[in-house]
Amino acid sequence: MPQIAYLKRKIHQLEKLVYKDELTKIYNRRGFLDLTKKILKEVSNSLKYERRKKFIIKSCALILFDIDDFKKINDTFGHDVGDKILKIVCNEIKKRIRDFDVIGRWGGEEIVVLLVGANISEAYQIADYIRGKIANKKIKYDDKQVNLTVSAGVSDFSAEKDFEKVFKLADEALYKAKQTGKNKVVMAK
Repeated sequence: MPQIAYLKRKIHQLEKLVYKDELTKIYNRRGFLDLTKKILKEVSNSLKYERRKKFIIKSCALILFDIDDFKKINDTFGHDVGDKILKIVCNEIKKRIRDFDVIGRWGGEEIVVLLVGANISEAYQIADYIRGKIANKKIKYDDKQVNLTVSAGVSDFSAEKDFEKVFKLADEALYKAKQTGKNKVVMAK
C-alpha cells in the first residue's frame, strides 16, 4: 500500500508540472485548454439535459488580459520585477474570480480566464473591475513607482461554440484595446 500512495503522489506532482505555470502557480496553456475543453463539453451536454439536471451551465465567457508595456517594465526594472508583476496580476485576477472559473497563463504576459456561466456583458464588467483594481495598485521598486495597467478583450460562447474562434474574437478585441490607448477592456463584436 505505501508504494501505491507514493506513486499517486508522484503522479500528482507530474500533473502539476505538466499543467501549472511554475512562476504564477496558475494553469499553463496546456492545463487551461484541457480543463476548458472539458467544461465546454459539459456546457454543450447540459443544453441537452442529458447528465446534470440540478446544475446546468448555459454559457461561458472568455477574457484575455495582457499587461501593458510589459517589455518596457522588463527593460527598465529587470526581469525579476517583470516576474513580480506577473505574479501580482495573476493574484489580482484570482482574487476576483470564482473557484470554478479557470485562469491560465497563455504565454508571456497574456492571462486567459474562462468565466463559467457568464455572458459577454458580465465578463466585460468583471474584466473592467479587475482592470481598475490592477491600475490602482501602487508598486514600488528601488524608490521608483512601477506603473501597472492591463488591457483586455472579452468574448463569449453564445454565438460560437468553437474555442479557437472565441479565443480569436477575444484576441482581436484585446488588440483593439491596445491600439486605442491601453488600460481598457473591449468587447468582441
